Amino acid sequence: MPSRRRPALLLMGLSFALASAVSQAADALPDELLIQPFPRAEVARLNIEESIDHGVAIGSVRRINNKLRAEREVRTIGDLLQVSWLIPTGHDSDEAFAHATKQLLGRETTMLYFCEGRECGSSSTWASQVIGFSRLYGPDDNQAYLAVRVDEEPQRFVSLYSITRGNRQVYLHVDQFTPDEAVERPLYPTPATLLKVINAEGQFSVPAADLEDLDADAAESWLDLLNRALRTDTRLRVVIHGAQAPAVIQALADRGIRKQRLETGDATPETGVRIVKI
Repeated sequence: MPSRRRPALLLMGLSFALASAVSQAADALPDELLIQPFPRAEVARLNIEESIDHGVAIGSVRRINNKLRAEREVRTIGDLLQVSWLIPTGHDSDEAFAHATKQLLGRETTMLYFCEGRECGSSSTWASQVIGFSRLYGPDDNQAYLAVRVDEEPQRFVSLYSITRGNRQVYLHVDQFTPDEAVERPLYPTPATLLKVINAEGQFSVPAADLEDLDADAAESWLDLLNRALRTDTRLRVVIHGAQAPAVIQALADRGIRKQRLETGDATPETGVRIVKI
């Protein structure tokens, strides 16, 4: 029977030290790859494509009339680097996923989408149509997917997909996509992803640039997102830190969130807010 995943384990990462020595196959990986391989992992597939039209899934995916449909995606021209690793026997997909996630969250990133198990949809769809490597197919309960934007120069989108196959083999796949031109349009996590982050890490920071003007579209989008997340989990109570916290709390109250669930914290940071789970 598949093990039940724990978002805290997946999102926060484990205290693994990166291996000082990696396999010969890992030595051949491109230098620009942001994820170091799990210790003693074997490269099952390496794919590099330049200047391709590529879509990064940042929402649920499904097949409709034999065509792939993504609830949300980022599609543009750029360079794609794909690596699939076979994880050594004795280590599970939670460990491999957490090892990679910890490296990503140590950078300047914007989390866009996270799912696990059956909420991700069909593993066959992810393996064959999204990633293009059928060996990654396995029971739907045994999968996880994470997509982030790396807010560095150059801008990159990194996606992780882990699966435990029916034969108990564990694979971790990484898509690293570098757009030819940076994607400038605002991107936000889904309400479910935001809740997973808050519950797993205990906090979430809203970018300062998006809250410079609370009447602007970016700020309105974040307030609507927070409102939807808080309505999804009606037991969640938070402390909001930042000079803009009172205005954010009032805006959420105006959207129908009870003020008893919202506490005002410290006046720092000066711009942006930090939301901490109580």
